[in-house]
Amino acid sequence: MCFRKLTGFFRGFLLVCVVVVIAADSKEAVSPIDTQIDLPDIATLQAEFTQTKQIALLRHRAVITGELYIEKKNGRMAWHVASPIRYSCVITNESLTQWDIDSNRQVTLSADRYPWLKVLSRNMEDWFSGNFRSMSSEFTAKAGGKHETLMTARPGSRIAEFIRSIEFHFSDDGSSISRVIFTEVNGDTTDIAFSNIRINQPIPAEKWKVKPN
Repeated sequence: MCFRKLTGFFRGFLLVCVVVVIAADSKEAVSPIDTQIDLPDIATLQAEFTQTKQIALLRHRAVITGELYIEKKNGRMAWHVASPIRYSCVITNESLTQWDIDSNRQVTLSADRYPWLKVLSRNMEDWFSGNFRSMSSEFTAKAGGKHETLMTARPGSRIAEFIRSIEFHFSDDGSSISRVIFTEVNGDTTDIAFSNIRINQPIPAEKWKVKPN
């Protein structure tokens, strides 16, 4: 149940997590040109999100809405899905804890057993701070305008076998990422748009609780 839910809701970000793991293992020295975006220092981030998964072959769209919370100091991130079902996930450097309304069960995975959890938690902070250097060995970066950066998989790289590109859009005031679009080699896309973005504001303690009261 845990991995089925996780894959369904966070496929896009898990793909990027794989990108970072591969890049970290790469021996190729590539200059990280255009992979550092000058965003304000982000201690906390809160936002609403709409994730749209477009399956090219089936012409099918799946839309998920909810809230995202990131706290850099404690290295933790929370997703609370409101629609089409209620689902919550909290990721830290040590564990991933999830709850869903279908099972009404709380499940925790240890980062010692699943080390990619640490990678995901650490690098989500970098991405929302505009730091894409960890991806530069597997991607080339190109500015698509004042508020857009396109990361294209390098031909022949391992990641190019399943990811074509990742497109980052930034808010008009340049303070944060407002949209991320993942395009897979089969034409499927995962489009995650963020709204009501709040930077460096206190996050209520209840947002770190996985199971609602």
